[in-house]
Amino acid sequence: MVRTRAPIPGIVIAVWPWMLASAALAWGVMPAVFAEDSPVPAKPDPAARIKCVKAFLSGDPAKRKAALAEAAKWPAIPAGEAIQEIDLLRKYVPKRTVGRDAKKQPVLRGVEKWNVDGKEFEYQWAAPKKYDGSRPTPMLIYLHGSNGPQGIGPWDGWAASQGAILVAPTSPTRSYWHPVAGATDPQIYQEGFFFTFLEAWREKFNVDWDRVYLSGFSAGGFGSWWFALRYPDWWAAVMPMAGGPPADWGQRGPYEHVGKLPFYIWHGEQDKEVPPDLDRSGVEWLRKLGTPCDYTEYPGGDHNTWFGKDPKIGIAVVQILEVHRRISCPKRVVWTWDDMWLKIFPKTGVLRGAWWLEMTEHGDYARLEGEVTAPNVLELRTKAVKAARILAFADLFDLTRPVEVKWDGKPAFQGVVDVDFALLMREFAARPDPHRLVLAEIRVAKPGGK
Repeated sequence: MVRTRAPIPGIVIAVWPWMLASAALAWGVMPAVFAEDSPVPAKPDPAARIKCVKAFLSGDPAKRKAALAEAAKWPAIPAGEAIQEIDLLRKYVPKRTVGRDAKKQPVLRGVEKWNVDGKEFEYQWAAPKKYDGSRPTPMLIYLHGSNGPQGIGPWDGWAASQGAILVAPTSPTRSYWHPVAGATDPQIYQEGFFFTFLEAWREKFNVDWDRVYLSGFSAGGFGSWWFALRYPDWWAAVMPMAGGPPADWGQRGPYEHVGKLPFYIWHGEQDKEVPPDLDRSGVEWLRKLGTPCDYTEYPGGDHNTWFGKDPKIGIAVVQILEVHRRISCPKRVVWTWDDMWLKIFPKTGVLRGAWWLEMTEHGDYARLEGEVTAPNVLELRTKAVKAARILAFADLFDLTRPVEVKWDGKPAFQGVVDVDFALLMREFAARPDPHRLVLAEIRVAKPGGK
């Protein structure tokens, strides 16, 4: 449980750790019971905390499990007393080995296959010649079209030119990546498979999570839109080709979610297989909302016009990988909820937020906007939202000072929030991202409760 000091009188604030059920599919809450006379756990000395964090980062599963159990016993720690431990997590760099062949030469490309609960997983990959498993390396993800995987060229060359790893997964249906009526039935579609891939890549490669780029062609272009709009906090840039946002979203798509995430989109004007209308509509929405969006439409071009016919595409991809880095902690986040989406896609991950903001109680059509307007001051602007959760990223707030939250102009929270190491380490175990250190969690409710 996270301690807070000096809350605003009359406003009920509950702040407690939560268990991440999946790396990205659910932001679940672990219920907590509060009691006025509950004994406060003894605070471990700094040396013991540092030892525990080092064991957690050792790479030994048994030590990590023991460290998580130990941290769960700790009380909240004032941020000023936890600087060294936080710094260890911030500077963490995993070590990955590079495989060798019979001649002891590095293996820099291959195909990986495995089975999880009866489901087959497969991806092709290629690493640059100078890949070093001890250093974080950028990664380009390429999603194939509805005809299934057809090799990884020229993607591997484009990625290698920027020293990036290329990964080309195979969708469970070997065709589509997002819900499509008659193919990946929207009523049964589940997207957890994609994060099984991300977990596998995390274990195999030393990935620079600030430089992960998402692209795809045709059905893979649709998949790029889908995962960008639903999980915008993962990507440095998105590059859909001959695809579009899902038609079922129509004018009620979650375009506000992506914020300043840059999009680069290519499509043929005369594409008969995937007409450019959806891309055009999506581009129009992104531009209205201020999202960086570069759209190229080839006059007279068909479905395959871009592929191998425009050398500028490769140049553009290389430049995109060189220039863009993920916005890991934006100062402004917007999330929307539309019950229509759940009716269309009932078994997709129920997402109510990204980055550091989530709505926890809301109406059928809701909007939550959070913006840091001054140091340690967060303003929430809402529509049909009754309660929200804020993750105190290390790069968002200075927890040595009081944090203030305003809800539609009214005070909702004010106080000093201490570091919850159990939460911090659980989050890091699920998503070991040094730029996503979750130091605490703040729950706020709409003032007045109406």
